[in-house]
Amino acid sequence: MSKLLNRCGDQLASFVSGVVRYRWIVIACVAGLVLAGGRFAANNLGINTDTANMISAELPWRQDFNAYRERFPARDRNIVVAIDGETAASAKRYASLFAQHLRAEPDLYLSVFLAGDGEFFARNGLLYLSVDALEALGDQLAVAQPMIGQISQNPTGSGVVNVLTQAVGRSSPDDNAALASLQENLTRVLDSALTGDPEPLQWASLIRGGESEVSRQLVLVRPQLDFAKVRPARDAIERMRAIAAEMREEFGETVSMRMTGTLAMEHEELDSVVRSASAAGILALLMVAAVLYWSLRSVRLLVVAIVVLLAGLIGTAALAAAMVGHLNLLSVAFAVLYVGLGVDFILHISLRVKELIGQGHQIDAAIVEASRGVGASIVVCSITTAAGFYAFVPTPFQGVSELGLISGTGMFVSLFVSVTLLPALLSAFYRGRYRGLEMAHVFNIKWMPQLRPSIVISFVTVVVLVAVASLPFVSFDSNPVNLRDPQSESVVVLKELAASSDAELLTMVALANDEATAQQWARDLRALPDVAAVLTIDSLVPNEQDDKLFVIEDIALLLGPGFGNLQAASAGSDALQENLGLLMEQLQSAEVLTVQERQLLASVMRFVESSPGLRDDQLAKLDAAIFGDLREQLQSLELSLQAERFGRSDLPRELAERWFSEDNKQLIEISPAENISENIAASRFVDAVRSVLPNATGYPVVYREAASTVVTSFQMALVFAVILVAAVLLLFLRRLLDCALVLVPILCAAIVTAGMTVWLSMPFNFANIIALPLLIGVGVDNAIHMVHRMRTEAMSLAAPMATSTSVAVFASGLTTIASFGNLGFSTHRGMATMGALLTLGMVTTMLATLVFLPALMRLRVFR
Repeated sequence: MSKLLNRCGDQLASFVSGVVRYRWIVIACVAGLVLAGGRFAANNLGINTDTANMISAELPWRQDFNAYRERFPARDRNIVVAIDGETAASAKRYASLFAQHLRAEPDLYLSVFLAGDGEFFARNGLLYLSVDALEALGDQLAVAQPMIGQISQNPTGSGVVNVLTQAVGRSSPDDNAALASLQENLTRVLDSALTGDPEPLQWASLIRGGESEVSRQLVLVRPQLDFAKVRPARDAIERMRAIAAEMREEFGETVSMRMTGTLAMEHEELDSVVRSASAAGILALLMVAAVLYWSLRSVRLLVVAIVVLLAGLIGTAALAAAMVGHLNLLSVAFAVLYVGLGVDFILHISLRVKELIGQGHQIDAAIVEASRGVGASIVVCSITTAAGFYAFVPTPFQGVSELGLISGTGMFVSLFVSVTLLPALLSAFYRGRYRGLEMAHVFNIKWMPQLRPSIVISFVTVVVLVAVASLPFVSFDSNPVNLRDPQSESVVVLKELAASSDAELLTMVALANDEATAQQWARDLRALPDVAAVLTIDSLVPNEQDDKLFVIEDIALLLGPGFGNLQAASAGSDALQENLGLLMEQLQSAEVLTVQERQLLASVMRFVESSPGLRDDQLAKLDAAIFGDLREQLQSLELSLQAERFGRSDLPRELAERWFSEDNKQLIEISPAENISENIAASRFVDAVRSVLPNATGYPVVYREAASTVVTSFQMALVFAVILVAAVLLLFLRRLLDCALVLVPILCAAIVTAGMTVWLSMPFNFANIIALPLLIGVGVDNAIHMVHRMRTEAMSLAAPMATSTSVAVFASGLTTIASFGNLGFSTHRGMATMGALLTLGMVTTMLATLVFLPALMRLRVFR
């Protein structure tokens, strides 16, 4: 080993000798620093959960996306509320009331948009139908008009039954479709009344041409966000849940309210992470404590190790508050990385102390000698690992850049507490009552170096070559939705909307400077096979308005004025039972019955048989359900027949601002022709659109470009890290062969770990890629310790396998596996893949250090 390392070890031993001599003063000083640092961190270390700012805003694709968000704030960070009802009318009424409740709380909700809501659409909605559809509606209403006139004479459910009774056997062929639909609806109402609360009769299907209206409404909500909280939208989301609970008293289970969108998914994701991390944290703490005790075989050493670990963690948090001031959703992982690497230093020193005590040294002398033997390698480890983390600082991925800065600095904090607080606590509280390391019980792998080096090296070479061949197939899952619990509400709803092409999250947008440009772009985009639809603000202005208004006037003349002014009455229970009985008799006496009439007869007979046991309030509910929302439907139709010609300047402000910016930019919305939940389909869609409009943006672009930035950042950082680590190793070790001994096994382990992601169909993603710095950091540290021990002490190449060094390497790997392995069972897929990758990678790294490295050292060239 180099003189620099020896001199470093001697100076560290001298320093630790002073620490031991003044241990109580050192303990008091470090405790004071920790308390002050903890208070400083508590008061100054915030959290920024805004994922949009985790990548440099200077990148072109970020600038395009930010320009879109700034010009169209109403579209930015929306919660998509999907309201599904048993009928279109119930869904519409619920959505309208829900939106009213939200608009009444502007402190929580900046904007609330319900498509088709308000007087403008109630009046002009028919203009959005085609001319053919309007003519078909006119034909339908012409058939329904006589029935509506009859019902207006007795506007009750009993009156509806009476109209059906009179129509049995007397309807003309033109009436058949409308009559059959009404009979089917009444059958459904009667059947539901026998099993519980009756379902309302769907008058919309009769009035709107025989086809049911869409029973799903989408409310787009822009909430007030607080990024100082872990869950920025928590207050807004919890209030929406509370409003839905209050409305359930009126609507029961006939209408459901569910949420999706980026904010809703991130909220549920954080809930999932917190739940999984809480359970995993407790289990990990118990498992880490068990591994530490199993390795140290002393309760006092275990307590000392935990105290030193916590002190370093608090110190790192204080420096994070001073350097950065906040944690993002990635840099919050500094605590996990610190524990995984910081425990390594503690184990090596503590186990070397035990080893020296077993050889006859007194406690203080053992601490000083342990610092002399292990201290130099710990200094090198802290520098190399910090250099590896600092390599992430210049990358454009700001989230991991801050993580690198905090974690790199944390390595020096770990070094500081390992050579101050740890020796002082060992000298004050540990008396070395347990002699030796009891290797037979702790670590029994003496067979490993007895294997022929050629066998080990040949086997590793084959595995590495297979892994290298797999590297071109290593992939990155750019869709963050795939990281989330697939059974969560937000993910389920998003997939439903994507299947029906209603997912705004999966569309792309472009900003045109003027109307002519927007129209030209729209024509070019509609010609692409990967594009299903292209919408502009002009898409909201119906064409052929004059022709449509002519048809609407004919319908108004047909129905006459005031047809929607029904005065709903309440029929007595006797009247309803009597009319149902008459309907049953009329159907039974008919010579020929249609399918619908036979089904209705069966339902009426079942109901008449059970009706004597029904209470008056139950019959009143049935009467109201049969009459249903006929009055509201007719009033809505009457208002829609007052439509007037309009242009883009007449559109409601809350709608226009979603398509037209204050600086006159016009938005173009582009929908994919296929479900782009899969990365290949998403890339195909993005490439197609950007071949026409290179500056087109939207979440499909953001997801893909963010993934590219992340991968590029990690590639750059890993190259920089290898160069920096190699430079530091060469500076301290002064031998190229020793540098190669440290780096080669770890690079092989990294290649095999990457290959395993292909073999196990476990692609990298935004979560598990964070495992790479920890794996490389732990691997380099372990290799340095092993090489340093073998080079500095006169021992056979088999001897290190039965020393504190090998035990510390093995125990350090086990603590990391204990910390992360149980995350593999998390419902959050990102955490699950991170736990699985760390476990596999750590096993590979341990084998590289404990099997492959000793085999290499037995080669003549490395001796």
